[in-house]
Amino acid sequence: MVDPAVERARQRLRAAGRRTAFRRGQTLMSFGENSKDVLLIESGSLKVVLSERNGAQVVAGPYGPGELIGELGVLERRPRSATVIGHHSGAVVRVAAQVFRELTEQDRDVLVLLNATLRSRLHNADRRQLAIASQDVTTRVAAQLLAWARSFGDQDGREIVVRGIVQGDLAKAVVASNKTVDAALKTLRESGLLRTGRLRYVLPDADRLEDFLRGRK
Repeated sequence: MVDPAVERARQRLRAAGRRTAFRRGQTLMSFGENSKDVLLIESGSLKVVLSERNGAQVVAGPYGPGELIGELGVLERRPRSATVIGHHSGAVVRVAAQVFRELTEQDRDVLVLLNATLRSRLHNADRRQLAIASQDVTTRVAAQLLAWARSFGDQDGREIVVRGIVQGDLAKAVVASNKTVDAALKTLRESGLLRTGRLRYVLPDADRLEDFLRGRK
């Protein structure tokens, strides 16, 4: 159930910002540029490409409707720490940096949305670090695909289809090489837990994949 304060905050941001469309593959924010606005996703989805200290790149998301992107850079008045790219075509509301900062100071509902966003970011970061430290690549791949399926997959009976993810992005999301991810996908296919195609991952039975993950804890 959506917190009424959160939905009121989104309405405030819509009224204060400017709605713009984006295409799949379009860059909406670039690493190192000035943080001039905050995005509220209205439709479609975005992925965030983070650069690690060791030079590796990690893909976070995809993020979908109702989520905020770019809020930390604006609040801390620092350059962008990641690149944001269209994953599925859609639309965002762009809220100018100064306007967003004023709303967080003056509007309690916007502050509620901001705090919920930051808690979610911290939770996901902690969960990712724990997974990297404690799970093998096959488990991480299975868990990531299941999370994506639950978030934005297309349901068809018992099957859930995840579209638009290249294998390289999956590898970055689970912090593994393409070679080890390829081996993990093969294991899942041979177990009947996954079918793959071009930019397409099919989970024949998400509950069975969840049981598989429970057995590997």
